[in-house]
Amino acid sequence: MIDNQVIGGYSAPVTDTLIDRSVSGWTRALLEPADDAGKRRAALLEAAFDTIAEAGFEGLRTRAVAQRAGVNIATLHYYFPSKQFLIEGLAQWIGAKFVSLHGPAPQPSGLPALDRLRQEFADGRFYLREHPEMLLVMQEFGLRAQRDAAVMAVTQQMHGHWRQGIEQMVEEGVADGTFREDVPPCELTAMLMTLFAGVAGRDVEQMDAIARHTEDWLLSARAKRKLAAARKRGAKA
Repeated sequence: MIDNQVIGGYSAPVTDTLIDRSVSGWTRALLEPADDAGKRRAALLEAAFDTIAEAGFEGLRTRAVAQRAGVNIATLHYYFPSKQFLIEGLAQWIGAKFVSLHGPAPQPSGLPALDRLRQEFADGRFYLREHPEMLLVMQEFGLRAQRDAAVMAVTQQMHGHWRQGIEQMVEEGVADGTFREDVPPCELTAMLMTLFAGVAGRDVEQMDAIARHTEDWLLSARAKRKLAAARKRGAKA
């Protein structure tokens, strides 16, 4: 999902474009490290990710992760002194993946907040089709968090950074008249967060229908008129 603020202690600059699609800066440091130490750390995180995707948190054992990454347990503990450090590192790594991987950009509508909303749904479709393991691991984080306070703290941090991006989209959309004004922005944000989390387990056709209904409900009358006028001009061209 879109988050161009901060994830797991790493910051990414807010840009004027819809999404910075390059793997650079803080994301490159996690996903494509140049040094040997960074590569070993990334290999361990990827091994932990794959383990959770296959066996859930119940199957996450540091010795098994080390074996999967092709190193001994002492090497794993050098980079991650405890399982909790490994989980926190994995949260950062997953955050970098979500920032770096996106679905196709929507056709610009002339309404930036609407384009952001459409990108959220485009990302959801993309993850369902191309990277279902990312959604699966996030679901595992959510399930584990219900009975593990340490995982809950990490999960809340990840969701908190995602929320910042949604809040920004909503506030800008309400301010420029794209989104309806009769519902407080904080309530719109909470509704969208719940909606996006819920559609993660749906199929693409269901997601398309939900996206259409969400857009119809969320857009202001003025924004709908602007879109209708643009479609009319396009039909005449």
